Amino acid sequence: MITTFFQYVTSDSKLSELLDHYPYENKLKIFFGRPQAIDKEKQLNEKGSFIDYPYIVYNVVPLIQNEVTNEHRVQVTLVTADEMQLSAITSRLIELLDFKKLVTDRPSNLVNNQIILNSQLMTGGSFLFHKNEKVFEQNQYFLITLKG
Repeated sequence: MITTFFQYVTSDSKLSELLDHYPYENKLKIFFGRPQAIDKEKQLNEKGSFIDYPYIVYNVVPLIQNEVTNEHRVQVTLVTADEMQLSAITSRLIELLDFKKLVTDRPSNLVNNQIILNSQLMTGGSFLFHKNEKVFEQNQYFLITLKG
């Protein structure tokens, strides 16, 4: 599920463009667990940090696993320095990951021989502003069901 989720969200060109996520250029902005840099020397920003905003961190918790379907709760944390950018990226994530929304430009739900049967927004989560870092953080929780 970890790889399936990553491949699904990175297959969307709109989200990649909003995040400036281009793995072939070593510009990674979508991470599992915690943000990390491939080459910390090349990715240092003007603040001396390797973390460049915006970025997404996701965590996967298996809920139900049986022969027919597997359900997972996916926590998506979005961190950005710009509130308008936060809104645009959040909207695109909901379009991608809430199958109840009618969206015509969603990527295929077949990823690496895994079929995403359903995905829905469970909660919008929290919205925080960190004064010291001057960044916004938003958590969202999705329930994702995969076929066997």
